[in-house]
Amino acid sequence: MNLSIFFRVFKNNLKINLKQKCYNFSSEAKKTDLISIQNNSVLNSCFDDLSELAPNHPVSFNLAAYVNNSELLQNLVHLNVNLAKIEKKPFIVEKILKLNFERDVKKHIFFLKNYVDAECIGEFITKNPLILCEPIEDLEVRINYLQSKYFKLEQIKHIIVKNPFWLMFSTIRIDKRLGFFQSSYNLTGKEVREVATKQPRLITYNLHHITTNTFVIKEEMGFTEEQMKDIIKNKPKLLMLNQKSLLERFNYIHNIIKIPHEMILKNLNILEYRNFIVKQRHLFLKKLGRAQYNPTQANYVPITALCVDTDVEFCKKYAKSNVDDFNTFLKTL
Repeated sequence: MNLSIFFRVFKNNLKINLKQKCYNFSSEAKKTDLISIQNNSVLNSCFDDLSELAPNHPVSFNLAAYVNNSELLQNLVHLNVNLAKIEKKPFIVEKILKLNFERDVKKHIFFLKNYVDAECIGEFITKNPLILCEPIEDLEVRINYLQSKYFKLEQIKHIIVKNPFWLMFSTIRIDKRLGFFQSSYNLTGKEVREVATKQPRLITYNLHHITTNTFVIKEEMGFTEEQMKDIIKNKPKLLMLNQKSLLERFNYIHNIIKIPHEMILKNLNILEYRNFIVKQRHLFLKKLGRAQYNPTQANYVPITALCVDTDVEFCKKYAKSNVDDFNTFLKTL
């Protein structure tokens, strides 16, 4: 009986000792972890070189403060990139400063060199600096898409130079845009390529604005579907003009000067000029008795005379008068 009591007491003491050791071990482990966490606190100074991960730039109000310490900005300056224009958009500056020239930008420069003249690369990047943030693989795919649609190399170059933002659009979006113009204006594949090359900005322009201008031209100005097709083929820029200005110009030319649709269609560039220019010259010709725009009659004056050439040439060729007389007349308006 005494022996059994002895073993029972011994067993209990053993359990207590083991629990104490385990508690001491876990406490020491917690203390070690706490010390480790304290040593690795975000508040502690870091002396490791992290420049390979992202450039470290102090806060500044302009990019000029970073040029001396940034290889990227130095190379952009050498390419004639206008940093003063880029720095006006802080969200773009933030993205650009995170780039590494050798790793992120150099391959983009070589890519652009295939389609943009070397002396124009700086101007291109100034207009669209975010092109440097686009994956190079995506840019190559977008070029391949144009080639697959039978765009010639010269056409592709012209598109990219005239519309630096074209390459920011995915192939899916560009495909939908080209399809929209082909179906909406009954264009052939060749005609779509010609329109895209003639006015590249039209393809990536606001579609609501384009459809509104189309409505204005057909319903309010009175051009037919076939004439609308001629307009987009010959003067696609008209679809990007302000609707109010476009309608005012047409109303004055068609309803005041009495120029028919057919003649306007042959001289669409007159709709690109501000209304006051056309009005001033027309009123001067009218005062002189020379406002005669019918090609089948004598003393014919082409309607393009109301907008093209300088005032001196206009007076000499069509008004048969002196430019001083024209300037004096303008003071009476």
